[in-house]
Amino acid sequence: MKITFLTAIAATLLGGAAATNAADYDINGMALGMSADQVVAKFQEVRPDAQYQFVKWKLPEGTEWVANGRTLYNDLANPDDMEHERMQFAFTGLGSGNKLFAASRELKFRPSQRPTTESVYAAAVQKYGEPSVAGKSATGIWAAWKFRADDARAEKLESPRACIGTSDFPVGLDEYTARNAKQSASMCGVYIDFDVRGDETGLATELDMKMIDQLHLVQDFDADNLDARRRIAAAKSKSASSAAPAPKL
Repeated sequence: MKITFLTAIAATLLGGAAATNAADYDINGMALGMSADQVVAKFQEVRPDAQYQFVKWKLPEGTEWVANGRTLYNDLANPDDMEHERMQFAFTGLGSGNKLFAASRELKFRPSQRPTTESVYAAAVQKYGEPSVAGKSATGIWAAWKFRADDARAEKLESPRACIGTSDFPVGLDEYTARNAKQSASMCGVYIDFDVRGDETGLATELDMKMIDQLHLVQDFDADNLDARRRIAAAKSKSASSAAPAPKL
């Protein structure tokens, strides 16, 4: 059963009032704080015919966790009237719950069922509240929301911030990502980026959205490292008690 256009728009953008904590923020139902299994289940619910791939990282003692993932959907049943979607996900490690902290979505609308750029933007405002900063061009609308901890409303900004990009989307919560978050957590907070593009007639052709929670990445990285050290220490102790004797020298 394929998802209809109207269902896709509702799942993507429509919602209640602005969120009040990180777990309330989502893109197409993929919410910050979800586990990889929850993300896969939700994605299969809205895109049962799509493809997806998740990458695991591994500790020296063998424990694995999901670090990142990506999905791809093309309506191959309608090659001349195709809807296309791609999503990316990044997760924290085991010590902090292996939870979603960043997501992105690229959606190309079905040519026969294009909404207006204004209606897509209005749906985003209904979901997240008034944006921190926004702008329009002849063919599109962009906006960004920056939330601090427990904020119900987005903080006003004079210009957008480069808090999450496409080419440098996180591969997981590694030292590089944690170091960047330490420098930009107060600047970015929970950050949502929105860009809908279309043509001069006002009809939208594609939508790009990204979100990241930088408020908690440093403490999550510390928790992940502590957990990793404990697991490795336990494995080292077990190895010492069961290891073969040293060879004759």
